[in-house]
Amino acid sequence: MKNVFIRIIVWCLALMPLSVSQVLAQSNETNDEAELSEDSVVNIIAYFGKNDTLTYVYDYQDMRVVGEDTVSVQTLSRNISIVVADTTGNGYTLEMISNDIKADDNIKKAFFEKKFFETIKGEKVIVKLDEYGALQGISNWKMLYDKAKSLLNDEANTMDKETFKGLKGMLDHTINSEQGMMGMFPELDLLFGSHGIQVKEGQNNFVDSVSSEIPVTYKYIAYNDYEEDGTYAGCFTMALSETVIPKERFSGLLARGLSNVGFGKEKKIEGSIGEFFNKELDGDVDIKGYESREYYFVGWPRKTVTIRDSGTENIRSIIARRISCTSYSLFNH
Repeated sequence: MKNVFIRIIVWCLALMPLSVSQVLAQSNETNDEAELSEDSVVNIIAYFGKNDTLTYVYDYQDMRVVGEDTVSVQTLSRNISIVVADTTGNGYTLEMISNDIKADDNIKKAFFEKKFFETIKGEKVIVKLDEYGALQGISNWKMLYDKAKSLLNDEANTMDKETFKGLKGMLDHTINSEQGMMGMFPELDLLFGSHGIQVKEGQNNFVDSVSSEIPVTYKYIAYNDYEEDGTYAGCFTMALSETVIPKERFSGLLARGLSNVGFGKEKKIEGSIGEFFNKELDGDVDIKGYESREYYFVGWPRKTVTIRDSGTENIRSIIARRISCTSYSLFNH
């Protein structure tokens, strides 16, 4: 029962916004070159060149903690190669290929991901970025969706009914759109989730009461990095965030999140799960976030790490994602 309860909490917390990059993108939206040349600011901007070629390693770790005991640790990793296929005044087109995926056998989500990436091994994912490098979408998402759908149907007889039902629900309600398909590639947010924003150099503290129903507090640190001779070497950002959801409001927020992704009407969902959570929750739900991003001088990410620590005092989930550049060849620089 505890494991089921943890999975439900973790799934629903993923629906709740806690990304400092999203908040900064909304409040510090960059619209013209004049804004991008001010002193004492950090600009996260792409200066990519056609035929830029980079390789990355993506790592995912999911930990479940009950009391002081870690009850499970699950991992997933894969190698990624990226080539800039085209550059225009309006943005960039990238060709991304994932391969060599490794995943623990006991992760149901990873089971589907592993099969999915094996199916599209060698397939180019066409990624669209705007002129600043901010993610715009995946051009060939429908082809990828059709492959995922075909894969699930082929694997239906090899998995238990619960797993099949969960994966089918994800397919039907989550990744059946361009926006949803991008969720299959979390590395895209790690690579380009902060591009197009401009923040003051140094430390910034603020509270966001607009993007989420529950206020989120942020500490955001950003600075530009230079070589000893004064040559610009890139930039670095780090963000800490936290929000506390009162126990009595948790069921309502969960119901709204489930309703938004197609699981029924909000009031009906809240009525059916409210009593369960009021009984099972041992306190308010605390969500803490950590994010650090390092960039080369032309805006390519060197390394990005995000950690999400969420749950109550006695039941917590810690999800860590990291992407690191292992090699790069930059043209026109």
